Amino acid sequence: MKARHYLILMAVAILVPVTVIAGAGLSMLLDWERESRIRSVESNARATALLVDREVAAAQAALRALGNSDAMRRGDFAEVHREAAAMNASTPWTWTLLIDYDGSPLMNTLVPYGTRLPGHAGPWVAQAWDSQRPHVSGYFVGALSRKPTVSVDVPVPRTAGGRWVLSQIFDAGHFATVFADKGIGPDWVVGIIDRDGVSIARNVNDTLVGTKARPELIAAARAANSGMVRHQTRDGVEVYDIFTHSDATGWTIAIGVPVAEIEKAARAAALYAGLALLALMGLAFGIASFLAQRLTVALDRARRTAEALPLGAPARPAPTRVHEVDVLQDALYHTSENLARERAARTALESEREALLQGERDARRLAEAQSAAKDNFLAMLGHELRNPLAAIAGALRVLDMPAANAQMTAHARTIGLRQTRHLTRIVDDLLDVRRIRSGKVELKTTPLDAGALLLHCCATRQVVDACMHAWTVSVPALWVDGDATRLEQVFDNLLHNAIKYTPAGGAIAVRGRAEDGVAVFEVSDTGIGIEPATLPLIFEALVQGPVSIDRAQGGLGLGLALVRELAALHGGSVTAASSGDGQGSTFTLRLPLVAAPARAADPEPDAAASAA
Repeated sequence: MKARHYLILMAVAILVPVTVIAGAGLSMLLDWERESRIRSVESNARATALLVDREVAAAQAALRALGNSDAMRRGDFAEVHREAAAMNASTPWTWTLLIDYDGSPLMNTLVPYGTRLPGHAGPWVAQAWDSQRPHVSGYFVGALSRKPTVSVDVPVPRTAGGRWVLSQIFDAGHFATVFADKGIGPDWVVGIIDRDGVSIARNVNDTLVGTKARPELIAAARAANSGMVRHQTRDGVEVYDIFTHSDATGWTIAIGVPVAEIEKAARAAALYAGLALLALMGLAFGIASFLAQRLTVALDRARRTAEALPLGAPARPAPTRVHEVDVLQDALYHTSENLARERAARTALESEREALLQGERDARRLAEAQSAAKDNFLAMLGHELRNPLAAIAGALRVLDMPAANAQMTAHARTIGLRQTRHLTRIVDDLLDVRRIRSGKVELKTTPLDAGALLLHCCATRQVVDACMHAWTVSVPALWVDGDATRLEQVFDNLLHNAIKYTPAGGAIAVRGRAEDGVAVFEVSDTGIGIEPATLPLIFEALVQGPVSIDRAQGGLGLGLALVRELAALHGGSVTAASSGDGQGSTFTLRLPLVAAPARAADPEPDAAASAA
């Protein structure tokens, strides 16, 4: 292959990883642009929720003032009606209702005082007055107004002398004005949904007010305080629906932005960056081709100089403007020096060859040692597999016996199942050790309560243990960033060892605590203990003889090796301690603590439709 081709391949070798990295960068840019737009929409949703809370807070303050008025204390409902009507004079989309404890409406500012009022409120009135807490309803149609409405309900203080509840009734359409002209895009779909998933207000297609929102949006809003879900709206538009909750009402504020609008800006930015990358790659190939041609000419001159050496000293060639080639041509004029350098180089090569031979001998010895270790492990594995297989074969023979009774067959099945689980555990441990040692295990970490996970493992193990040991479990909530499946495997191995090496009637203690930013979990037992010579090697895999506690009870000795490797993958550590043979042992797992995530507030109980 010519030098020119090598140079072009070198450029390709450089550009390929650059292109891959640039492609990843473009993907990240696309994601960043998308997330930036979504964060902007989230800010709008939170601002709308605050505006809704402000409206509700203002209504509650006005109702509290009315409930503490002198007219209310005197029971002068005509004066209360006048004051409430004056309060609502500037807001035609809201009116006030006074309801008795039994749900009978006493006055309504929609009609003159004394007008007979239809309808009867539900038991929520008594509940609101008894609790003396304000309440916000969901969507309902008013009995008097016959309009879609919501209510803000405030109980009259007990000191007023009566058991009444004041309700400020809002025309549901009023809340559509809350998010009008608040940075809402022309194609956005904004809606307010009550706790039952019914639409209270929308900025488009208000004929859907009073109907259920999309099931996927309702499910997502009930599962989280805020978030995003991609779906098709009831108007048939594919959107990113960003939602949050109003703290004062429990309602959901959702803003649906068309997917095309979000993706358009992100794809434009990625397109421009990609075109720039292609232009740079084309320029790089052009420069590489030009330099390759120049290098080819220079090397051709050097070749002619070398061919002239047997014929005598050639004339000094003209400079090629390639430093390396010019140096080569100068070196051709000093043949003797080159020969000396060759002898020195030969000596160096001999030394290097000897070093390589020594390295080869060392590698052979290491390979032989590893081969011996492999043979020992295969022998051990054969022993470990033979025992359960023999038990399973015996159980199968019992099942095949015509004279076997029900008790014998049940016992045979129990043996077969137990030995099958034992074989499965051996194979799983082998596969896990291989994957971890080869770096092929990818943890799916998320903030989780490791204390709760350990309690679950303890509960499961106690059922299996069947009261053979005395258990003491004290584990608080300890949040870590971890893979739930792998941490459960760690806890299960530690608990399995405690049960396995503690005779019946012994005690097992499981404790957890936080210590200097670290979650500490301890599993202690009163079992057979660990000899001092074994303790330093307790976490080594595939170790035979007395250095592995698993050898005394069967197994491959992989469980604790897995515990150590998985703890390290989580940024933690595990240690073992024992006072000696028969003194029990304590295994301590340490994992970095993280902050517990914020809890979503529980929604208030739903209210029945109010009379208005």
